[in-house]
Amino acid sequence: MIDDAKWIQINQVATDWKEALSIACRPLIRYGAAEPNYLQGIIKNTQSWGPYYLIAPGIAMPHARPEQGAIYNQMTLTTLKQPVVFGHEDCDPVWLLMTVCAIQSNDHIRLIQHIAEIVDNPLLLDEIRFAKTNSDILKVLNPY
Repeated sequence: MIDDAKWIQINQVATDWKEALSIACRPLIRYGAAEPNYLQGIIKNTQSWGPYYLIAPGIAMPHARPEQGAIYNQMTLTTLKQPVVFGHEDCDPVWLLMTVCAIQSNDHIRLIQHIAEIVDNPLLLDEIRFAKTNSDILKVLNPY
């Protein structure tokens, strides 16, 4: 899942959902897990279907189809200093984005299982929300 602090970004500043997605996808693109058009795929999909990837109050799991630019399986974790609105009645505003990039549709399932373990643990979510460094988050995610 996340095996290096380079996949984690804390206390990022975004003014809207598009900027939040751009920030959340940055490590995927920078470190070669996704092509730049992967971000554009998520934005285009959001414009077509709404924020289909909001999975719980305050939590998003942005992803696109593998053919929209996935290079290898990876996940990033991004926290926002100030939550942003995505247009989802039940889950807005969002403070945590766990961005998934998978090269096959079935690969999303394994990543979603890991994410579900995180989302179902309120104590872990608090540790993530109030972490001071990327390494702090990496330490609490180790068991997952």
